[in-house]
Amino acid sequence: MLSIAFILMLSVGVSGDNPGDPLEQFAWKNRVILVFHSEKNAAVAAQQLAVLKKDGKEFDDRDLVLGVVDGGSKGSIDGASIGAKDAATLQQTFNQTNSDFLIVLIGKDGGVKLKEQIAVPASTIFDLIDSMPMRRSEMRRNQ
Repeated sequence: MLSIAFILMLSVGVSGDNPGDPLEQFAWKNRVILVFHSEKNAAVAAQQLAVLKKDGKEFDDRDLVLGVVDGGSKGSIDGASIGAKDAATLQQTFNQTNSDFLIVLIGKDGGVKLKEQIAVPASTIFDLIDSMPMRRSEMRRNQ
């Protein structure tokens, strides 16, 4: 029985990391906000991005990086371009194909903390992050 479990761990990967995961480099270091949008909702996405970038200190204090995926064909994460394959992977992972606009907050642990099809105020995102146990620990350490 033990050997079956070991073989399963090897086939899945002990760490559970997906080698094709464009977010893998941020695991346990950053929280990621992804903004997906279609061409028709580019203005909504631009407003959302402006709201998020407005207070860079608040953004940076929470170890956030920003990703944008435009219609699945192109995008960027933390200012670096991603290819169509990575953009499609993100869309598939977060089931964005049924929506013209989507914002997703991913915690340092890789879990989805927020997923909305409407623009979200920065304060809502920051308050949510500040309520997380890992963030509370970070705030205590930084005092």
